[in-house]
Amino acid sequence: MRMSLNLDDELLNEAKEITGLPTTATVEEILRRFVTNERQRRALSELSGLGWDGPHHSRPTFETLASEFRALTADRLHTPSEVLMREGRGER
Repeated sequence: MRMSLNLDDELLNEAKEITGLPTTATVEEILRRFVTNERQRRALSELSGLGWDGPHHSRPTFETLASEFRALTADRLHTPSEVLMREGRGER
């Protein structure tokens, strides 16, 4: 798309120095980076609340998480590979 823009000459010259590209390619690169950064920012904001949001000292330990996991999976049937792994534990 062809268009005319009024851009700050100093800002454009600094951007061209940083990218090492001609004017049109510099503007395209800046737009490409802006769009990429904005997509990443939006994706990260959609992830808010999915992790541990509490203070570090109250984060559950591995042992706590493992015991909760064992309690959740205690009554389910095990796959053949899980049965073999459980049988082999006593040999180690």
